[in-house]
Amino acid sequence: MISTKQAGYGGFRIAGMDLALPMDILREVIPCGVLAELPCAAPYVIGGIDLRGIMVPVVDLRIVLDLAVTDILFPNVIIMVHENKLLGLLTETVTGIFTGDEQNTNAVSFAAADLPIYCGCIRRNDDGVLVNLLSPAALIMLKDVPMTEDPESMRLHSATSVKDEVQNDKAQPVLLMRCHSIAFAIDAMAIHTTLSDFTIEHSAIAMGDCRGVIDFSGSKVPVLDLMNLCGLGKLDSTAHLQAFLILLPQGMVAFLVSKVIDVVRIRTSEIISMPAYTVPKPSLFRGVLPGTATLHKSDMASHYFVLDDAALKTDTQVASLAGANTSGQSVASQRSVQKHALPGGQSEKRRNMITYQLSGETASPFEQIKEILPFTDDIPVFDHGGPMLGMAVVRGHSIPVVCLSRLVTGKSMQRTVAASVLVVEVDNEAMGFAIPALESIEPAQWEPELPQLGGAERGSLMHAIHSNKLAQIGINDSIRMLPVLDLEKIARAFRAKRLASA
Repeated sequence: MISTKQAGYGGFRIAGMDLALPMDILREVIPCGVLAELPCAAPYVIGGIDLRGIMVPVVDLRIVLDLAVTDILFPNVIIMVHENKLLGLLTETVTGIFTGDEQNTNAVSFAAADLPIYCGCIRRNDDGVLVNLLSPAALIMLKDVPMTEDPESMRLHSATSVKDEVQNDKAQPVLLMRCHSIAFAIDAMAIHTTLSDFTIEHSAIAMGDCRGVIDFSGSKVPVLDLMNLCGLGKLDSTAHLQAFLILLPQGMVAFLVSKVIDVVRIRTSEIISMPAYTVPKPSLFRGVLPGTATLHKSDMASHYFVLDDAALKTDTQVASLAGANTSGQSVASQRSVQKHALPGGQSEKRRNMITYQLSGETASPFEQIKEILPFTDDIPVFDHGGPMLGMAVVRGHSIPVVCLSRLVTGKSMQRTVAASVLVVEVDNEAMGFAIPALESIEPAQWEPELPQLGGAERGSLMHAIHSNKLAQIGINDSIRMLPVLDLEKIARAFRAKRLASA
């Protein structure tokens, strides 16, 4: 009978090829750094990497396959172990842990007698990409490679050695990591990829637990402080941080950690429940894993807080930010949208809204916001009581700052630490709208438009302000109906009115 088992694999890329190895032979991924010289004649052994006091040979598969060798911007090394032997493989990027149906594995054969490193292909269940499978047996048999014995082989077999103890006690791979002194673990199969070299870019969504965005595979991916999200403090923004990515139906989200330690196999019975009051957000955790369960010697923690990946994916903030993935250079450009069924059989493009305080909670299309600035003392305020507050100078560009509260409600806003300036762009000119406080970024489920108020000439400032547009915002228990302000339309009308009166 043909097995239909869903096998786990670790994916990576070199020379543009999507490659994978079975998950149970992968040890970890580490930055390449400077490799040590090895007394080895094989041209594809490009050096050795220090793995906690063990020198592991690193192989460049491009040389093995006689492909062109070019510089890699941020090279990493995948550490694999097979038949108690360690080997490092150079990689351009890690494409994540995935599952594939073993029944649909397409095996290949070669006429040559030599054992080929390419043994077939399999389709990823997460994104449908066809991935080339490598043969672990062939890799450790490459000619003249000085293989290193694995001193921690016992750790890799700890799960299988007790498989008959309890019928329902399943072995699973978990990713171990640290946030300062706090150790975490999460189901490794829920991780799309890990990152060690990246730059956090300023973004309009940088608020709350979100630090900004990182560039990954051509997309701007929101990145959150995992420690802060769990209510356990904040990571040091000046320290070198690493990250792991999770793929949701809406898009990807990255989580910052101090250090990714390793991927190990555990038994699910080894996760111990903990009282709900132990942590600020108990719903995000499955329990606690004793450090002895990991048999990890180099970075042993007394215990690891085990994250619930399902709860993490359904967290309101995480789910909302996942839908804010963008392509290209601008946070507001090329925003992906989803079709959403509206009452009455209508169809509309679903888009994200940024919400903020005026006289009450108000929304604007997030795609209009080019940047969010803090409303600090660096922005001088004119003494007169009109809506024009002053001017901000940012990176060599002047941005007029308008009090949105005065414009819409006729009342002045107080300058507090929560005040911000929403920057929009109209006809290649920027304009900033000062608001008392930001609230959130959430999807608009429905955007009805009520009849326009009378007495306002189309294209006028009053027409732009009193558009009578609404949006049903949020998901699950946070759904509410909010007024919508088209800030680009308001900026264009305000500028026209000022120019006409000049």
